Amino acid sequence: MRSRLPRLSALVALALLLAACSGGGAQDEPESATTEEAGEADADRQLAVAVASFDLAVGEDQRLLTGIYTSERQLLGFGEVTFDLGYLGEEAGGEAELTESVQAGFLPVPGAEPEGASSQPTVLMGQDGAGVYQARVDLDQAGWWGVRVTAELADGTVREGQTTFEVLPEPAVPAVGDEAPATENFTIADVEAGNATPAALDSRAEQTGDIPAPILHRATIADAVEQGRPVVAIFSTPVYCVSRFCGPLAETVEDLANRYEDRADFVMVEVWEDFEQQRLNAAAAEWIQTEAGGNEPWTFLVGEDGRIAARWDNVLDVEELEAELEALPAIPPRAEGTPADDLVED
Repeated sequence: MRSRLPRLSALVALALLLAACSGGGAQDEPESATTEEAGEADADRQLAVAVASFDLAVGEDQRLLTGIYTSERQLLGFGEVTFDLGYLGEEAGGEAELTESVQAGFLPVPGAEPEGASSQPTVLMGQDGAGVYQARVDLDQAGWWGVRVTAELADGTVREGQTTFEVLPEPAVPAVGDEAPATENFTIADVEAGNATPAALDSRAEQTGDIPAPILHRATIADAVEQGRPVVAIFSTPVYCVSRFCGPLAETVEDLANRYEDRADFVMVEVWEDFEQQRLNAAAAEWIQTEAGGNEPWTFLVGEDGRIAARWDNVLDVEELEAELEALPAIPPRAEGTPADDLVED
């Protein structure tokens, strides 16, 4: 697993020629003294597009995420942009006829929301906030696809960018409808018994020796599934995640756990059992290890039937997860003997 990599597979070059919707080509224009200035202006209007989805596969309603940057490497945020998609084939080069056009909305990284607000895409200058643009798309063929992004900025300029991404025949990571792996992840009880270090539960524990967010480490996924209890499971490494899009996922889910512990169990699985030794947690590998490596963070919602009801790669859509939790019936408190929050200091 290569948890530092932003994508499951390497991005190819951004140069992708998508066929225009209209038929005829433009006539050659005579060169002039302003050709160089026009070229510079065109470059300034270009966007750099990075696909931020981890596991795109053939199917309807696939979640496509992109990070969008200006030519000055400034992140774009707020508003909506247009995704135009086309299928390229088994290779990433060549042209594609556009087959789908959808609006993609801005999704801020939980806990790293940009300041301010705008109804149109805006350059996030000098801000620590981050986010991606999200859309649901239909991908009917495996292979390589191209996406062209068009954004009408708040300053009135229109900018475009494009890139390619790979679509797998089937998901590489457990998907909606799959049975959830009955994982025996580390819990507070394992730390108390000397079977795991605090850092194996949460890499932030390396700094203080105490386990942050004990509410996320009281139960195993296997136990929740066996008892028919819904479970929200996150796979993350708060200290060692280097992507700009990671965000404080554990803190966000801890807040959700405190508000919705009567609807589901909440479990965090640290990716690394020992980062210095580059030893992965077996529980994390069971979910997010793939033949091509792996990526994090991931968030899964498992229903009372033990099947995955929803999943979010990379950037969690908090509103979507809250809506799922609101729709669940109340569940009783966990059985006696479950490790309590006061076993470990906050």
